[in-house]
Amino acid sequence: MYRHGEKFEDPGFPPPEKRLTFCRFVREAASGKDFLVKVENLNCPNAEVTLGFREPKYVNIEPRIKEKTAALRVGPLEGADVVLLLLTPEQVMTMSILLGGVNAKFKGDMAVCGEAMAHVYTGGGPNVTFLCNGARTYGGYESNELIMALPYSVFIELPAKMGKFASLSKKAKDGLRQLLLRVR
Repeated sequence: MYRHGEKFEDPGFPPPEKRLTFCRFVREAASGKDFLVKVENLNCPNAEVTLGFREPKYVNIEPRIKEKTAALRVGPLEGADVVLLLLTPEQVMTMSILLGGVNAKFKGDMAVCGEAMAHVYTGGGPNVTFLCNGARTYGGYESNELIMALPYSVFIELPAKMGKFASLSKKAKDGLRQLLLRVR
């Protein structure tokens, strides 16, 4: 995340071809695309508020990033603040074993921008979201997909936690292997 007023190097990603919801940017990044998202690229007022691009006008919205955001880099892991993993319920179960348990704080709205990104960015701990109707409709998520959000510091500790991997079933091991192969 790049804060308003902070100098940052443009990563050189091509600008988005059109305005999208944040959940759609995340979905596209899961298939290998990289984005530098600015407020003018977003097509969702809820994401503009929860991600810190705009202040709420009439009510307090939580969770949200309260610092003024200039841009978000969506795609590469290097230097990330939050890592969003698109998983099946079985993969979430496997990850929760590796992490020693995971909380799931969700309301079913503003899922990718609020429950995953803003909640983990401001709170620091992993979270699982079951997504919302907007994410499934505009983001293109399937009914069997969830998002687990991790602080980058937790994500980079995963290889060290793989000792627990030996006690998992073959099916769970294969699912986790597939997940880790997809992470770039």
